[in-house]
Amino acid sequence: MTRRTVSFTRHAANVFFHLLTRSNLRCRHCYIDPDQHGHTTLDIDTINHWLTLFADRHPASNLILLGGEPTLHPDLAQAVKSARRLGYASVTIDTNGYLFHDILDRVTPGEVDYFSFSLDGPSPEVNDPLRGEGSYAQCTKGIQEAKRQGFSISLIYTVSRANIDHLHRMPPLLAELGVDRFFIQVIGIRGKWAESEI
Repeated sequence: MTRRTVSFTRHAANVFFHLLTRSNLRCRHCYIDPDQHGHTTLDIDTINHWLTLFADRHPASNLILLGGEPTLHPDLAQAVKSARRLGYASVTIDTNGYLFHDILDRVTPGEVDYFSFSLDGPSPEVNDPLRGEGSYAQCTKGIQEAKRQGFSISLIYTVSRANIDHLHRMPPLLAELGVDRFFIQVIGIRGKWAESEI
C-alpha cells in the first residue's frame, strides 16, 4: 500500500489544519504565539465544516492535522474519520509523541497515512533542552508503539544553532526506530523563535 503525506510538488495541494493552539510542551522554537494565534480549541462541528470547505475547494488534498499538540483534541479521531469520508488523499497527524486520548487505539493505519513525530536531536541531551525534559524518551516510545501497531512514521527535525551540529547523528536513530520519512524543518522568524537566541 502506497502512503502519501505532505508534498511540495507542482500540482500537490496540502491543507495544514491547526485544531488547537494548546500543547503540553513549551518548545523553545515553537511558532505558535497565543497572543497572535489565540487559545481556541475548535469544536468538531467547526472542524467538519472547514474540512468540507477545504475538500470542496481542492479534492484529493493532503491533510496535515496540527496544533499545538493535536492529540490533545478529544475529537481528533472523529476528525480523521470525517477527512477520510470527504476524500482527502492522505491524512497525517503531527505529534510530539505523547499521543493523548489513546489516539493509536482510536484510528487505524488505513485511516492515518502517517504519524509525524517531532524530535530535535539524536539524544535526550540535544533534544530535551529544546523540547522539554523527558520529551526524547516519550517521543521515541511513541514512535515504537505506533510502529508496533502498523502505522507509518515520519519524523520532523527542526534545525537550529542548538542542534545543527548533531544532524549527522540522526540516520542510525532513524534506522533503529524504523522511520519511513525524514523531514528537516527550518525555523521561520515568528512565535518564540523571534525572541530566542537559539
